Amino acid sequence: MRDVRAIALVALVVALVVISFVVDLPGGDEIRSWVHGAGAWAPVAFLLLCAGGTAAFFPKPVLATASGLLFGVLPGAALAIAGFTAGALISFGIGRLLGREAMERRIGGSRLRTLDEVFAKNGLAATLVLRLLPVIPFAASNYGAGVTAVRPALFALGTALGLVPTTLVAALLGDAVLDFGSPRSIAALAAWLVLGAVGVLWGRNLLRRVGGTA
Repeated sequence: MRDVRAIALVALVVALVVISFVVDLPGGDEIRSWVHGAGAWAPVAFLLLCAGGTAAFFPKPVLATASGLLFGVLPGAALAIAGFTAGALISFGIGRLLGREAMERRIGGSRLRTLDEVFAKNGLAATLVLRLLPVIPFAASNYGAGVTAVRPALFALGTALGLVPTTLVAALLGDAVLDFGSPRSIAALAAWLVLGAVGVLWGRNLLRRVGGTA
């Protein structure tokens, strides 16, 4: 499933590149003016979408990229991080209510054992690191964390901090998505690819240290 989502995201980016060259699309500023025309409801609706989408296993990179397109880099990233953190806490609470047996059926026993090992070492650092890496899918780690020993406050703080770099890069890519070919868009795409590659390598190293499997 993780590979399918990654392929889908790459396909979306490629499709947007092609569309941007063959279709007369509105610019980012024009799109944001439409969003701002909706008033305070637009950011509230987007925040709720991020929270609900996170709990419903919707691909986080898609929403993070949309945040930059709709609201600009910093406001969009702030909204996305707040929404993702809220959704992570919702999933965390559901996981804790359902219990370990239900989570093992949902996300797999091997992934849950990996989460146990990682969170047992340092709850805050482990949460932060997992947010930087594609080791375990974001939604799965949220639900699984609910049945580990990590404290909710540390989980929330680690989630919010760990989401900052990846969400900012995705928002930057979204902000430049209709301006492909510009130095800004090339830099954003390069940063996104580099961050993903670093995450994969770091994740493998983390899993080797705890002796688990993704």
